[in-house]
Amino acid sequence: MVEAREGTDPIDEVLAGRAQYGVGASELGLRRAQGQPIVVLAVVLQHSPLALIARGGHAQSVHDLAGKRVMLMPHETELYAYLAREGLQRGTFIEVQHSFRAEDLIKGRVEAVSGYSTDEPFELRNAGLAFSVFSPRASGVDFYGDSLFTTEAQVRKDRARVDAFRQASLRGWQYAMEHPQEVAQLIRARYSRRKSYAHLLFEHAEMHRLMQPELVEIGHSNPGRWRHIGQVYAEVGMLPAEHSLEGLVFDPRAQADLAWLYRGLAAALAALAFIGALAAYQRRQLAEIRALKARLEEQALRDPLTGLYNRRYLDDALERELVRAQREGYPLSVVLLDLDHFKDLNDAHGHPAGDAVLVSLAKALREQVRAGDLACRWGGEEFLLLLPNMPVTAAAGRVDKLRTRFGESSIEFGGKSMSATLSAGVAAFPEHGAKPADLIDAADAALYWAKSEGRNRVCLAPVSISAAALRA
Repeated sequence: MVEAREGTDPIDEVLAGRAQYGVGASELGLRRAQGQPIVVLAVVLQHSPLALIARGGHAQSVHDLAGKRVMLMPHETELYAYLAREGLQRGTFIEVQHSFRAEDLIKGRVEAVSGYSTDEPFELRNAGLAFSVFSPRASGVDFYGDSLFTTEAQVRKDRARVDAFRQASLRGWQYAMEHPQEVAQLIRARYSRRKSYAHLLFEHAEMHRLMQPELVEIGHSNPGRWRHIGQVYAEVGMLPAEHSLEGLVFDPRAQADLAWLYRGLAAALAALAFIGALAAYQRRQLAEIRALKARLEEQALRDPLTGLYNRRYLDDALERELVRAQREGYPLSVVLLDLDHFKDLNDAHGHPAGDAVLVSLAKALREQVRAGDLACRWGGEEFLLLLPNMPVTAAAGRVDKLRTRFGESSIEFGGKSMSATLSAGVAAFPEHGAKPADLIDAADAALYWAKSEGRNRVCLAPVSISAAALRA
């Protein structure tokens, strides 16, 4: 086990053969699209902890970093993509070689540094420094975090060993997430005392939030999400529009193909070949069961008709995002949308036609919201949008544009063209509450108001009037 050193890139070390495995982040997809033979074995962090951390008073928004001294690592491509999306191209700020010391930010030698939400915030709070954290997720750059990787050559050389290393690593992560106190003590006793016991527990809590092990199996890697990462890189000019990530994600099910290597063995080894084939079949079956489990877990969080996240997932996501908004001091808008006269539409055209309208609205939501937003089917003909880092007035404007486009669109079903309108209510943290139930109640009351005012409109929940008073 070799700890990453200042000035070295783990990807370069693995590609050069000085290591067989490494830990990287979203730049793995970038390097694969550039033609380098990287294979991602497992994603540990479903959301990246990488962020820009600025001294308090120096930056109220990421745009305030223009012209400022910022410590960045060359391989932190996720942050460069984030800055490019915000209009801060390289050259609009002063890049400073990273020292990996929070002291440089504390003493004002730089105005901002790249860091992990698992580490630097703990040190800065202990130092009493006021600071701001700018996450790429605020701009829809929601990339994977730490991921275990190797090379195509290692997979070809010994796929079974690669898979065994992968599985052992994931078992270790599972144990670490379930036994934080024990693992923190082990780290300090056997490996390093650089971090305090309290710091390690802080790191565990933040990593647990980023991993979401209750919702996603540790190690799960979605090829579709890697393609989205590649699209964001292409959008900001870091990749060509036409690129390929084929072969990036390791498929443990391919292990079963090794059984074919035993064909042609002499009759004296027939029994051994049979046992090997049976073992390979069992491995394949186990891999298929794991894949099915991952699909079932995903389906349990999705609405089967529209494919959007369901209320169960939204309840957890809203609480998580609200905690983050409170900690980092940015607004969080909640929008409840409802199809107007949906019962009349069902009665006139039938439930299959009503389903087609629901699917059409879900498609419009997916196409119009930012990558960092969350669209959910709340129930029946109601949908909910969760919009991190968006003030209530901006959210209302965005949803009103969606309402106009949807109302003007034509929905084809059974040889007929239909149309529908929607009403929406908008509420936000901190204006309308600091608890999930308060925000949803306020958005629901605003939706009720929109319907009572004639439908096909967007209403904001007034700050000075409670949800109960609004309904009354």
